[in-house]
Amino acid sequence: MKKGSPEVEMIVREKTNQNAEFRIIGLSRSGNHAIINWIINQLNGKYCFLNCTEPKYNPFLTARPLTEEGEVYQTNIENFDLEKERQGNFTSKDYLLYNHEDCFLGPLEKTNKSQHKIWVGNSLHQRNIIILRDPFNLFASRIKSGLLRGHYPGHGGKPISILTLQRIYKQHAREFLNGKYLKNKVLINYNSWTSSSQYRRQIAQDLEISFSDEGFNEVTEVAGGSSFDGTSFSGKAQKMNLHDRWKKFAEDKEYWAMFDSEMIELTKKIFGNIPPVAFAERYLNSSN
Repeated sequence: MKKGSPEVEMIVREKTNQNAEFRIIGLSRSGNHAIINWIINQLNGKYCFLNCTEPKYNPFLTARPLTEEGEVYQTNIENFDLEKERQGNFTSKDYLLYNHEDCFLGPLEKTNKSQHKIWVGNSLHQRNIIILRDPFNLFASRIKSGLLRGHYPGHGGKPISILTLQRIYKQHAREFLNGKYLKNKVLINYNSWTSSSQYRRQIAQDLEISFSDEGFNEVTEVAGGSSFDGTSFSGKAQKMNLHDRWKKFAEDKEYWAMFDSEMIELTKKIFGNIPPVAFAERYLNSSN
């Protein structure tokens, strides 16, 4: 059916989310909120974004605070009422967006589809957006922000263990290459997203949204902004040294011990032979 045809227009009228439902998946400190903010800035129409929701549960009920004031959502819908949405009394939206962080992919496809419709309403299109950052800069940012438990004392409580992080990362990377878990996928390579406007234009095309690139240079305040720079580069995010975070740990043997041969090979296939790969291979060879 062609866009704008009577058949499509009839379907649209029956949908709560008239254009699309975007489920965004990525490890924390992979640039998730920067990309979400950029996507929102490309959208035309009414949207609602729910922050850090729990897989297999109603996203309206499990969203976590997005702001210091405790709001769990962002929207441009006038008089938006979260409690009504939670009860299934949905406002008509063009886009519904919500994200999952630090989760394995298996549980994501086990939600009952009819139950899911009760939670969020009907959607004309559904897209799974997977964000992946190279592991060397990702792990460095997680260490800096206190999101690793294990080798680094004081990182206890909420942070996941290094072993769990490695397992989730490898699963997400394999999904990038030849995944079997998720359908209707749009893959976003964070390294390429930060480096190429043409790449961002292609992502917008894949998501079937307009492209203005507005919001690209913003640094969101969620979780304090950047692990290294906070929000000091907001408005000039392109000047941030995003791909050299690993250098902070260049002499840290415990840091390099987190990367095995499989992690290195996955990195090469997705991100190419980036500078930290040589350091990781050197450590791996010296430890054999």
